[in-house]
Amino acid sequence: KERRKGMKMLAQRRWAAFALVVFQMLSAAAAPYAYSCQTSRAKFDYKFCDTNLGLDERLDDLVSRIGWDDAGPQMTARESPAIPSIGLASYYWGTNAANVLSNIDCLENGQCVTNFPAPSSLGAAWNYTLVREMASVFATELRAYVNAGKHNGLDIWGPTINVARDPRWGRNFETSSEDPTLLGHYAKAYTRGLQQGEDERYLKAVVALKHWIAYSLESYGNYTRHNFDANVSAYDLADTYMPAWEVAVKEGGALGVMCSYNAVNGAPTCANPKLMKILREDWGFKGYVTSDSDSCKDVWKEHQYVRNGSEATAACIEGGTDINSGNTYAGYLHDAIDSNLMSANSSRNALRNGYRVRMKLGLFDPHESSPYREIPQSVVGQPAHQALSEFAAGKVMVLLKNEDGILPFPKGQRLAVIGAAANDVTPIIGKNAGPICPDGSVTCFPTLFQGLRRINEGGETRIHTDINDTKSALQLAEWADLVVLIANDTAGHEGQDRYTISLDENQLQFCEKFLEGMEKAKKAKKAASVVLLLVHGGPVSIDKLVAPSPAILDAFTPGPHGAKVIAETIFGDNNPGGKLPITIYPSDYVDKVSFLDMSMEAGGVGRTYRYYTGTPLFAFGYGLSYTSFSMKWCNTSFPSSPPPSSSSSS
Repeated sequence: KERRKGMKMLAQRRWAAFALVVFQMLSAAAAPYAYSCQTSRAKFDYKFCDTNLGLDERLDDLVSRIGWDDAGPQMTARESPAIPSIGLASYYWGTNAANVLSNIDCLENGQCVTNFPAPSSLGAAWNYTLVREMASVFATELRAYVNAGKHNGLDIWGPTINVARDPRWGRNFETSSEDPTLLGHYAKAYTRGLQQGEDERYLKAVVALKHWIAYSLESYGNYTRHNFDANVSAYDLADTYMPAWEVAVKEGGALGVMCSYNAVNGAPTCANPKLMKILREDWGFKGYVTSDSDSCKDVWKEHQYVRNGSEATAACIEGGTDINSGNTYAGYLHDAIDSNLMSANSSRNALRNGYRVRMKLGLFDPHESSPYREIPQSVVGQPAHQALSEFAAGKVMVLLKNEDGILPFPKGQRLAVIGAAANDVTPIIGKNAGPICPDGSVTCFPTLFQGLRRINEGGETRIHTDINDTKSALQLAEWADLVVLIANDTAGHEGQDRYTISLDENQLQFCEKFLEGMEKAKKAKKAASVVLLLVHGGPVSIDKLVAPSPAILDAFTPGPHGAKVIAETIFGDNNPGGKLPITIYPSDYVDKVSFLDMSMEAGGVGRTYRYYTGTPLFAFGYGLSYTSFSMKWCNTSFPSSPPPSSSSSS
């Protein structure tokens, strides 16, 4: 009887907590505004609103005012609800920004946020000043939305700094490299660009580095990201999986981290005090930790690490997860404390960590002047930001092959643009596009065909998109002087890994037959010049296409300005200088290495350029240029051996 009574009370409490979240979120939804302490008397009524007091004293006061019925919802993302009785505003935690601000809409006047090349593309630029400037654009545009009352959060869930350990991972397009050092440079640049600005008193915005840690599986075989236990050696953790995080925290000053769905060596990352000790004690992390979308629920439901939601809440909070993205904390925190599963002090510390970040953003100082408060809506998608995105697209072009220097093409010729993606903007924008055009479409930016036709001044440009009709494609090529053959990868995304790393079968067969036909035409001295253009997120193996393709240009996912920049690169107005930030493996790599094996020496074949023992199709760091380079030793006296002989390369 007592047990039934207790269960009934628990159910009522959960429903009450859930109703409170819904009510407060709906109350805030009409006019989202991120600033607390808005009334003129707030600093007199509440110490946490008094800017003359120190941060710790303000936090002590605020946390003391949060009752246990409110504590769970306050530790909930994506939105912590308002508490109007103390002037506490609602706050949205989860604005994604891999290459564009997501989770928001274009402004009513038609302005849309700036979209950049995908991180897998930006990695090819090896330019971390560019990464920092991109992140600064995100912070500026997000501040503009908050100032206009169009958004109520300054926290960005990004960047993704997981190592691109295997080409089958569905989210390779979100991360910039397979190399831990380069990932560290990227993470530090992004963090500084986003968090630092002209007002040193406040953070401009705040990162949430993701996904902590050893996360690189979505859905493969009988495993999903929700139940996968990544078995990782201490050496691989220290040598490969953790270095970028350490740099981001210690050198970048990152103040947010997202723990991942998976477990590491038997313990879910969001309920793992040992991992949290590395962050906070070894590296001096001073920020907050959020779960991925209810990965605290996974602690209970998927990993079965604990028995129920109350125990999962306790395990996550005691494990260092301050914010839960989902309903677990809101539904079970009160019971976890009442049942002595966790200390009340742990919950208070979690509240402090979340509120501390919001205070450092200035969101409890609404009457203080700051240049961040003056950022207008007009900066959103402004020409300077679009120019930076276009510049970035130009820097990520990787020239993989240029037989007999057939590129750049001359203008004013008969040009055939062939491929399924020839007249579709979506592949060049990618899977994390965010708002692109005011009407919700992507048609306000040119397709590859449109971009190539525009630049081919004085010539004629025709298109073929049906990859089931090779005969017509070859007939068009017979008419043309120049051919751009487009191959785009459509496999792999968040929640779904790849089983092959080749092009899909239809595209592969089409490209093989087309290039075979062009080879026959070449022997008959009737062939047009051909460049194979690759558009993709994750690595793509093109074993059978390398030899018959006279030229190969890898554009990755260059963003909305991609069509213009690709056309300029093919016709010589942009000099390709990108270098591969990943290894391009032969397609049979997937038959030799288990995707589920997290070891960097997996199967004796190895992963990434640091451990791979085979011969890649294209090596990490590879990339050609239209420029010829030479190197020679100066006439300098060497104390022992003579200088090496001169060498040159192009």
